[in-house]
Amino acid sequence: MITELHPFKPFIPHRAKMLVVGTFPPLAQYHDFKFYYPNSTGNRFWVIVEYVFDHKFQYWKGDLAVNERKFFLIKKRIAITDMIDKCLRSNSNSSDKNLCNIKFRNVYKLLKDQSRIQKVILTSRTYGSSEQIHKKHLSKPRNNSALELFNENLRENGIIIESLRKMYNGVIEGEFKLTNRIIKIFVPYTPVAKWFNIAKVKVNNMYKYSFNSHIL
Repeated sequence: MITELHPFKPFIPHRAKMLVVGTFPPLAQYHDFKFYYPNSTGNRFWVIVEYVFDHKFQYWKGDLAVNERKFFLIKKRIAITDMIDKCLRSNSNSSDKNLCNIKFRNVYKLLKDQSRIQKVILTSRTYGSSEQIHKKHLSKPRNNSALELFNENLRENGIIIESLRKMYNGVIEGEFKLTNRIIKIFVPYTPVAKWFNIAKVKVNNMYKYSFNSHIL
């Protein structure tokens, strides 16, 4: 087993209004650049972002790609982070299911500190209500989806996701109360290439809906 620390800090632009939350980066040998979703071959997140915002990234490797993506996120007021800060990788591939001894990044505190964020988009999912998801990982190994881990981090801090439901387009939606505001959550399908290549149109439209859905 290999102990790994998350190589990137949360990226939180000034006045960020939404937060994208993933799980953990792939193995380092698959990184094309040193930022979130660094393997453009294995994960199509930035390709989906191009579709959603009718935008084209010029660079896909190295520091130029990092700087280009940071500038884009600042302009759109989108923050980005992952749920896992430290873990063991039990196999020599990048599947989230092979991560164990997980130490959370404190996304709950991040949201408390960033009072303008009103929306969270989670990039992998586990089906069920908040209570059902909690019970699942008490009785069996986690799937380590972003939704599952985010739900657990909130529950550790006394926060319950309410009205978790699957919408007509397949997006899972819910909300939770944090201090004096309601935060909406949206969970489309994973942008992992294996799935994206099967259902490109559906996945693109799920992310477009999630990013563009109205927040107060």
